[in-house]
Amino acid sequence: MTEQNNLSGREIEILQLVAKGLTNREIAQKLFISPNTVKVHLSNIFGKISVASRTEATLYGIEHGFVDVPGSAEVQPPEQAGWLQQLRQRAWIVVSLIVLVAALMVSLVFNVLKPALPTEEEQALAELAQRWQELAPLPAARAGMAAVAYNGEIYAIAGEGPQSVSGSVFRYTPETNSWAQLSDKPTPVTDVHAVLIGEKLYVPGGLGGDGRPTDSLEIYDPRRDTWSVGARLPKAISAYALADFEGQMYLFGGWDGKRALDDVYVYDPGADEWRVRTPMALARRDHGAVAMTDKIIVLGGRNSAGALADAVSYYPSRDANGKENPWEGFTDLPESRYGFGVGSSGEAIFIFGGLDSPELASNFPLLLQFTDSGWRSIFIEIDGPIFKPALISSGSQIFILSPEPSVTPTSFLKYQAIYFEIFLPIIR
Repeated sequence: MTEQNNLSGREIEILQLVAKGLTNREIAQKLFISPNTVKVHLSNIFGKISVASRTEATLYGIEHGFVDVPGSAEVQPPEQAGWLQQLRQRAWIVVSLIVLVAALMVSLVFNVLKPALPTEEEQALAELAQRWQELAPLPAARAGMAAVAYNGEIYAIAGEGPQSVSGSVFRYTPETNSWAQLSDKPTPVTDVHAVLIGEKLYVPGGLGGDGRPTDSLEIYDPRRDTWSVGARLPKAISAYALADFEGQMYLFGGWDGKRALDDVYVYDPGADEWRVRTPMALARRDHGAVAMTDKIIVLGGRNSAGALADAVSYYPSRDANGKENPWEGFTDLPESRYGFGVGSSGEAIFIFGGLDSPELASNFPLLLQFTDSGWRSIFIEIDGPIFKPALISSGSQIFILSPEPSVTPTSFLKYQAIYFEIFLPIIR
């Protein structure tokens, strides 16, 4: 049997789906697991076979003969099987040589034409401009809404308009670049978030039209366009941060109508039950949370002391066993910020909008990106401030619903977070 570096059956199955070009979300839906579980499996796979990217992992699978290469699924006669296996195992060498020759040719052409090429700054700005696209705006003016990607579409839920708090639900379809209005959320709220677990959208708490937080949990089924009710929160909360991790929903901090909170709760959809977890060191509201491979990053926000730049890592697995401190430090934001949108693409974190003071317009960059090299700003032609926007991650793309006070409709933008793609040749 081919050497597989101790890859499990599930890890080989995931690697085969990666080789077909499926995203983490698509793999999760196909295997009925959470996207974070896929991330954990990929991290383990990369470690076992000593690679750093999906492309390298795919090439490794081709070399070792256990990745389903497109066009090679048909059964071969026994006398041809050994020859084809050897061809597949050597195919990566041919691919590497082709890439090397192409790189040398590009380098030669670049050096010859270098005086005629744009400057590095001009090229960077051109590439950034190509990454941005303005899409059909949300038909209503909304801030503080929940927004989630499901099955390639974007769902915008509730939020506050110029006149009142709303329970309206809209769905964006990329193929037609259009929005459709769906069944309203039963409880109109703002300062709210949502997560996708399985094939349902979970929307806890929020600030009602009477100015008071609610403890409701309402669950939306996008396939049937229907709402149901889940277990109530332990307390009424709005302006919290929310993240899904390993098929469960984690809620951090928020506002109870009087003060910012340091509470942490986890919701189990299977048991329809909330459980208390280790609180944060700092109470905060209007902050953000984003799930990574093995942890959840909690960022920024504000409390009675003002806006926060503080960022921390929370490890759910440590909190579950009750024997370790689940909290660790993380790289703080470049400046204090609250009321922003947050999401991730791959292992990069993106933050959009926010304020640093209720009295002053913020002068910091509207869009920030965090990678291994730290935080950096990304150019965007929008004049700030933007308060309580929604940022939605979908594969290699970031979608932004950018509200402007009393302006209808709400601007909707797409940013190509991962710009360059590598396409492998089909080896038959």
